[in-house]
Amino acid sequence: MDDPNQSIFDQHAQRYPLADATRRLIEEVRASQAPESVLEEAQGAVEKALGLLAPYRQKGGFAQALLSDGAAAFENESDPMVFFANSPFIGRGNPLALPVDFSVRNGVVHGRGAFTGPYCGPPNYVHGGVIAAVFDELLGTVNVVNQQGAMTGTLTIRYRQPTPLFQEIRMEGHQAGVDGRKVFAEGTMWHGETLLAEAEGIFIMLPDEVRSRLFGSADGAG
Repeated sequence: MDDPNQSIFDQHAQRYPLADATRRLIEEVRASQAPESVLEEAQGAVEKALGLLAPYRQKGGFAQALLSDGAAAFENESDPMVFFANSPFIGRGNPLALPVDFSVRNGVVHGRGAFTGPYCGPPNYVHGGVIAAVFDELLGTVNVVNQQGAMTGTLTIRYRQPTPLFQEIRMEGHQAGVDGRKVFAEGTMWHGETLLAEAEGIFIMLPDEVRSRLFGSADGAG
């Protein structure tokens, strides 16, 4: 049986190369020492690209996922990199997304990435706020993978060591229990065998009527 959602996945996948090129553009702008004439020429090229894209701008709601059925839809598309195609942290179709890939094995979410210059905080290290954002996405994905999508209530980060730029960083997130509407998840971040940071999250599952009121107008194709 054909997947009824396949067409929307294919449609959004067409944006991935452009989104990737835009991420590389952001990195070049961040690090550029080009003369004014080159900067002006580059700006002109970007303005031209904006003009090409503007007539096709989406109208309607916005969502991270390409499906509007919430955590239940994850059964149909279990790759978080596809499901959350518009995520500001892992979305392949979102130029703002961090250089991080998630994969799922036995309900545990594994992540890998190398943070580049745009994510710098202290000299040569990743900004602590970026680390917190990645953990929020990691633990939130853990919940969705386990069919318990919920909203972040409390996120606690313990920074053990600075996270270096341009080095492969690995992450792992797993469930840590459920108590009523509270969902608990934990995660770690590593450089080689060095523990960089730990996270604990308490997430709140919303009643159906609250979820409908808050998100009912969101377009899953956003």
